[in-house]
Amino acid sequence: MKTKSIQLKYLSEFNAFGVSDAEIEKLEKDDITPIISLKDEDYKRLGCAKPAADAPTVAFLLGREKDTYTIDWNYAKAIAKSGVNIKFMTYKNNISQMQDVDGLILPGGSFVSPTQFYTDPLKKTDDQPGSRSYAYISSIIEAEKNGIPMLGICAGAQMIGGMHGMRMYRDLKEYTHTNLEHKTKELEAHIVTIRQDSPLFDIIGQQKIETNSRHREAMMNNDKISDLTIYATSNDSTPEAWGNEDKNILCIQWHPEDFAAQGNTQMQNIYNWLADKARIYQKQKSIKQQKQNPFIKKFKLERN
Repeated sequence: MKTKSIQLKYLSEFNAFGVSDAEIEKLEKDDITPIISLKDEDYKRLGCAKPAADAPTVAFLLGREKDTYTIDWNYAKAIAKSGVNIKFMTYKNNISQMQDVDGLILPGGSFVSPTQFYTDPLKKTDDQPGSRSYAYISSIIEAEKNGIPMLGICAGAQMIGGMHGMRMYRDLKEYTHTNLEHKTKELEAHIVTIRQDSPLFDIIGQQKIETNSRHREAMMNNDKISDLTIYATSNDSTPEAWGNEDKNILCIQWHPEDFAAQGNTQMQNIYNWLADKARIYQKQKSIKQQKQNPFIKKFKLERN
């Protein structure tokens, strides 16, 4: 497999780091997989130390903004603060780009999900899932095949839920007639109540928190048909977090990075959770490799 290292550029117009579609498409046309990272100077820009080379590596599926693959500033800062190396994925080469990673983040975004994920699968729509949706699905399958810890945010959380048998409403207000506003630009939109017996309670450290909310689609309260458990709900009973502790899966419907980037330690702990799980995965992977060949660590190749 041919690869080429690419470093993201800071794009002030998006307040994000990105690379153009044209640059990625040129490499893909030549059958070259881009290996994408942040510049050293951008860690300083984010106010974070560059992670050590032997720190675990977390993969992040890039968004798409006006012909550009991007990661928003707040995502980049929250992940960088957790102390992991970040490896970025595009939509065609995502599986190759996931090689040797220890964790996976599937962010939010606006794209079409598979019809089967909805409670109204027979509702006619001309919209079909595109390359971004398939990249989410294939990344989830690859992560679960290898036991890689996963953090899903907003749409990423919904995609993981859908892949585990949970179902969604296409439009929360249309189906539930809730009076609670779930699609708003406010930083603090509504209260979320966290189950005290859930891993999320251990991460956040309290039962009720104020969150933002940017979604029209929403998960149903149907974890009984899934191996994922609902960890938190809003006041109208809409699921706000779910996961599987044994499989190291955590799904958050809101955007904790917006709070974390402003110094909120509780929300930062969500990203720290993935970093901790990635460190454990990295250590277990190293032990497994040594067991497969206990002599490889001692062997040194002398070159004349």
